[in-house]
Order: sequence, then structure tokens, then C-alpha cells
Amino acid sequence: MCVCLELRMALDLTTRRLQLTQVRSEDWEEYYPIISAPETSAHSDLPRAPTEKRARGFVDWMVRLSQQSKGFAWMVRDVETRELLGCIRLNSIDKRASVAVIGYEFGKPFWGNGYATETLIVVTKHCHQVMNLYRLEAWTLAGNLASGRVLTNAGFRYEGTQRRKMIIGRQRFDMRLFGRLADD
Repeated sequence: MCVCLELRMALDLTTRRLQLTQVRSEDWEEYYPIISAPETSAHSDLPRAPTEKRARGFVDWMVRLSQQSKGFAWMVRDVETRELLGCIRLNSIDKRASVAVIGYEFGKPFWGNGYATETLIVVTKHCHQVMNLYRLEAWTLAGNLASGRVLTNAGFRYEGTQRRKMIIGRQRFDMRLFGRLADD
């Protein structure tokens, strides 16, 4: 029996402080300072110091994800100033299993203000209640304690460490896996 999903989703989401809008190709210029900051890529599999061309390609990939219904991405902005704070995305959606993998990054000037947690909570609620996704997964590199706190504050549970699973450059890193179920 196949329990395949027909994905429904909102292109825009809002909270009291944040506006999440569907990623567009032209967003790459505002996103480039975030993705190219060494602090951003230090704890992720994002390319270290990507070129503008690579940043544009990454944003175009996020746009294609939604066009192909394989994922979805939102740019996160301050409601009042419209300043870009970061990005959150469903990197992959397995419709058959009703599972999505979440990734996010925020500019360093916005760390510690609760923006990532607030964003993750609204996206998680949307994924479970509107998109009918049963399981959400996210991972952090070992040592990225701040992102682990964001995940647990948004209701994700630490499920274990996958030893030396991630390859970045020529190095292997441990990945910490977090999960959240619709009935958690």
C-alpha cells in the first residue's frame, strides 16, 4: 500500500517578527553574504567561501527543488525592515515515506535572537499540519551546539551520532541526527 503524499504548502509564512517567502532566483545577491561568511560554512556542508556564481547556483537549485516538488525553500526576513536574516529549506522530501530533511542558515549578526528557532517552529508546524509530513529530520556537525539547541527548542529529538559520515573537503566529520514526528 502506497501512502503517497499530494503536497500542499503555503508559499509564504509569517510569525510576529518574521516573513518567510518562497526563494526566487534573484534572492542570490542578498543571500550571498550569508552563505559566503566563514562562520556559516564552518558548521555545514556548504562550500567554503563560495563564489558569486556558486551562490547563484545554490539559490537556483533551491528554486528547482520546489518546481520539481522535491523540496521547498523560504527566505526569512524581518517583518518590519524586510532585511534578509537567513534561509530555511526542505532539502529533500520523500513523499512515499512522508519524510523531509530540513536545512537552514542565518547570518551571524542575527544569531542568538531566536530567529532560527522561531523559523523552524513555524516551518515544522506547516510541514506537519498543512503538508502532512509525518517525520522531519535535520543534522548538525558534531560541535555545532547552537544549532542543536535550535532543533531541540523546536521540538526535535537528538537521535544519535553518525560517525564520520559527512565529508567536507578532504575531512570526515561526525553528524548528529535530530528527528521530529507529527505526533511528538
